[in-house]
Amino acid sequence: MALSFLIKSALLAATCLLPAVSLIAQHSLPPWEEGYLDIHHINTREGNSTFVQMPDGTTLLVDVGTVDKAAFEKRHYPLKATSRLPDDSLSVGARVVWYLRQMSTRIKSSGQLDYLLITHFHSDHFGAVPELLAELKPQKIIDRDYPSYNFPFDLRSKLKTDTLFQRYMTIVDSGEWKMEKMQVGSNTQLGLLYKRERFPTFHIQNIKNGASLWSPENGEVRELFSAAEMVQGGYNENPLSMAFKVTYGDFDYYFGADNTGLQDGILPRWFDVETPLAASVGKVDAMALNHHGNRDANNANFIRTLDPQVAIQQVYSSDQPGQEVFYRLQNIGRGRARHLYATNMHPETRTTYGPWFDKAYRSMQGHVVLRVYPDGKTFSVYALDESNLSVKDELLLQSEG
Repeated sequence: MALSFLIKSALLAATCLLPAVSLIAQHSLPPWEEGYLDIHHINTREGNSTFVQMPDGTTLLVDVGTVDKAAFEKRHYPLKATSRLPDDSLSVGARVVWYLRQMSTRIKSSGQLDYLLITHFHSDHFGAVPELLAELKPQKIIDRDYPSYNFPFDLRSKLKTDTLFQRYMTIVDSGEWKMEKMQVGSNTQLGLLYKRERFPTFHIQNIKNGASLWSPENGEVRELFSAAEMVQGGYNENPLSMAFKVTYGDFDYYFGADNTGLQDGILPRWFDVETPLAASVGKVDAMALNHHGNRDANNANFIRTLDPQVAIQQVYSSDQPGQEVFYRLQNIGRGRARHLYATNMHPETRTTYGPWFDKAYRSMQGHVVLRVYPDGKTFSVYALDESNLSVKDELLLQSEG
């Protein structure tokens, strides 16, 4: 067992009455070791990209999105999107590949990724897939509707003017890649590939995909709404997003892409998938906020049910997070402070919301890495500087089981 982990464990045991221990920042993130679970929320400044390195070294990349800043700001004026760091010399796909090579010796040496998961078909989640595939070869690509792409209607036809979607269909039709649809209810589809027997307490539970939701009580999968209901109420990709839960011993983590939960009596019933989803997820130690922390997601019931110690926002727009979401995170579900992190908070958001908002975050800029130690009894949260990957801040926490 690594010396760094033994030191952290001793510090945590010595301060067991405290909810968290701040440690002196290190120059760089200690290398991943067998037995560690690492979850990297990569600051691409253009949407979502999350890298998971499992305890046996199996690798998973969830989404690799891109945003056309000029087009976004024209369409959504007066909102502002963040800029690439430090410039536009590399595509998002190339930047993500560079990051993965720094963090995974397996990827660096083989040029291969085990799983690529595409949660839904919005550019800020899958727009950089072609650039990624030009440099990195996944063993398997899993998306929300392979091979039919017909929910809630014929996507190939309805999205015929969507250049990014049609580029992705070219990839699908090439036959070059092994592809699957996410299997709701499975806890083996994203399983360990190398030393599964050594880590029996680790698994990834597929909870939701499209309109399908798994129930932990009876293991059944039910449909939250029909294709006809969505088409009649106005098609939206976000509520069709995947959701999964990572468990490693006592530690639980939730990821749900852009699932929505607005409840105001105006939007159609299917827009609130968070309320039924919360019951299937249950309590977690850490979560990535749904829909970048936008105000149409992360409803009160969802935050109360998951009740995370750590909430991470993958943001790129000046309206993220919604002020209501921040209020819920600060006031719902916990008797003590919740630790908040953002990959890239827009300066205008900070100016608008003011010091009460600004001071509430542990970090507002940089990659956010969860490192879960063997059997998940303790975990660290690292904030990394994007320019040199140095550790800006580290927090050690005890899992709540």
